[in-house]
Amino acid sequence: MSIKRGYFAKPFDKFWLLNTDSSSLFRPYSKSLANRGYVYKPNNQVKGNKPVDVGYEFSTVSLSARCPLYGLSEAPWNLPLSMRLIPFDANRNSFTAKQVNDLLDNEELPFEKELVVNALDSKYSAPEYIADTHSQAHLVNIIRLASNRNVWKKLSEQEQKQRRKTNADKRRADAIYGQQYKLSQAPEWDLAPDTEQEFGIQLANGRKVIVRMALWHQMMIHSKRGKSMKDKPFDLVKVELLDGQSREALFQRPMWLGVWGKRRAELSLDQIYWAYRNRFDIEHFFRFGKQRLLLNQFQTPEQDHWQNWLEVVNCAYWLLWVASDQASHQTKKWQQYDKNVKKRKQYHLRPSPSQVQQQLESIILAFEQEPFLPKLQ
Repeated sequence: MSIKRGYFAKPFDKFWLLNTDSSSLFRPYSKSLANRGYVYKPNNQVKGNKPVDVGYEFSTVSLSARCPLYGLSEAPWNLPLSMRLIPFDANRNSFTAKQVNDLLDNEELPFEKELVVNALDSKYSAPEYIADTHSQAHLVNIIRLASNRNVWKKLSEQEQKQRRKTNADKRRADAIYGQQYKLSQAPEWDLAPDTEQEFGIQLANGRKVIVRMALWHQMMIHSKRGKSMKDKPFDLVKVELLDGQSREALFQRPMWLGVWGKRRAELSLDQIYWAYRNRFDIEHFFRFGKQRLLLNQFQTPEQDHWQNWLEVVNCAYWLLWVASDQASHQTKKWQQYDKNVKKRKQYHLRPSPSQVQQQLESIILAFEQEPFLPKLQ
């Protein structure tokens, strides 16, 4: 980690951006491997089969290295900081929370005292992850919420006192949660947003889109499985994409985000949008790791060797990141007509991981050879 620190990327000036997610490694025929279990497998083509297979699940916390640029498609670099196999009998959210805490508590890294934003998918919107990372003073979690979730408005101190006076069973917990709101019924709410904002963006294909956002402060979710959420309010954010000309919604349902953390008020709505939009870069890393870095091709009868292989892939990707400063936009003839490639060349953006990997041999051969030559005794 100390070697990686010198090459950290910070695309946003005010905060470090992390992306966290998990992926599956399939080993249905490796009977000698210990602690295998059923893991999610998308795109199961056999009708009637469940989308599962036998293997392992690994959790990755990575550093986003892409700066959002208007109308440009920068290469989706996503630098893995920690990659760990999730034990079969462990709770995924609790395991990931400990993984994130270990990184933030590392005194060798710049995350200890600076604002850190972590973007996560909806499977991490559970009390296990949120409660176990809430003690981090400089961490803000931006987590997607399922469109069928229920949230509650936190009562003010005056409303809490009034509720307790009129509460017949005298349960103090009932005085914390106010009106319940269903995300699927947002048009029917009687609760006006605290902040609203609209801004325009241009996609890589040239299409102009309007981003409409609304924010509600002091929202709550219920405690579950022994994890208290009574003292962990969050900001609820609604994101809608509209056509730049007709202003019609591009998607049938809006996207909902929950923003947890003691310093969440320091983020503007547009920063929340761009931070979560970069979350998809970790999916590019999973795909590139499996297709080009042999992430899921390692053959071993030992589970510990799997964990070591994750570290090898981790370092290999960082080697490509470091070498990207020496790489150029060398593309196949058919790729020269791609608009994204043309813009990357025009604005001198960083080449993609695939381009760097293709040129890595020539970059290494350009090193000074004398230190590597055999020495005479």
